[in-house]
Amino acid sequence: MLDPHLRTALLPVDDQPGLYRVGFRVPDRHGVFKFVLDYRRRGWTTLKTATTVPVVPPRHDGYPRFLSAAWPYYAGAISTSVGFLVFATLWLAGDDGVLRKTGKSAKTE
Repeated sequence: MLDPHLRTALLPVDDQPGLYRVGFRVPDRHGVFKFVLDYRRRGWTTLKTATTVPVVPPRHDGYPRFLSAAWPYYAGAISTSVGFLVFATLWLAGDDGVLRKTGKSAKTE
């Protein structure tokens, strides 16, 4: 993976002295990421910590089954299927009107 760097400031939490917190979103990629905190200030104690976190995309059932914006595509697929079934039915049940009118079978010719 490429190294996505996110640099942000630790903000103090109100009414809790000594507690700092920051919120951010992880990259929208599948992989293992290492979150590193390296806080250095001159004259203060340094903070160093690293946490490895696996990030996985949502499961296939984490999305809605049917999308309302895709109804034109659904209608196109359904109408194509119905049209093919109608065509195949008419083709297979075709009329042999020419042979019936003359009374001859196809084998006698």
